Amino acid sequence: MKLSLKVRERRRVENDARAARIMTAAARVFARRGVENATMEMIAHEANVAVGTIYLHFASRDEVYLNLCADRGAQLGAGYREVIAGGLKPLDEIRALAQVYIEYLHESADPILLSEPTPYYEIRKRLRRSSEIRAFDRGSKIRQEVFRLFEGSVKRAFDRGLIADPLGPTGVTVAIWSILNGAFMVTRDREYLLHAIGFEPQGFVAKALDSYLQGLAAAARARSRQSKPARRSRGMLGTARKGTSL
Repeated sequence: MKLSLKVRERRRVENDARAARIMTAAARVFARRGVENATMEMIAHEANVAVGTIYLHFASRDEVYLNLCADRGAQLGAGYREVIAGGLKPLDEIRALAQVYIEYLHESADPILLSEPTPYYEIRKRLRRSSEIRAFDRGSKIRQEVFRLFEGSVKRAFDRGLIADPLGPTGVTVAIWSILNGAFMVTRDREYLLHAIGFEPQGFVAKALDSYLQGLAAAARARSRQSKPARRSRGMLGTARKGTSL
């Protein structure tokens, strides 16, 4: 019995390692060809396995892609939780979370962001197999959890009066995500920016976020200054009323 358990465990480890190798190979294929143009044959060739071997782990190219997205998202979430556990000040925490996301972009932009002409939730419409749907649902849940982690940090900054914006915490979190993605994509062509425009893109992604945060912080300070005269006026009115009653 003990030997049988060891054999099953060894096979499980081997299967997990093979599936991970297939997804790593698939990421390279997706980066070069895009998801829509990739095939299981391409992935098999890149992973140096038979096509039939891939089908032992994944029902389709979409399932490979969805599991890749889910795994990368889970890694991003783990990085976020590590930052949050550090107990940083809210704005420092947001900057640290952004740095984790920038590192995620460096690793995942090609296979995930650039190779996804079909929006993630549109992919769901073409899924038929239960394993594909489970992979999609897993990835969708992870995406939501990752967003809520970042949003929680933004909300703490709002609650402490450190930043202010009519968009609110959810809208600001989406804006931060947009800034990071957009700035990252623009700065990928470093040679063009440097030689054609004369702009040094090194560190621009973090600087773009910091510029936005400074604007939010300035708005919060302005709001605080505006509220102080109102509070002072109410206090003076109260004092006057007391004097009249005497």
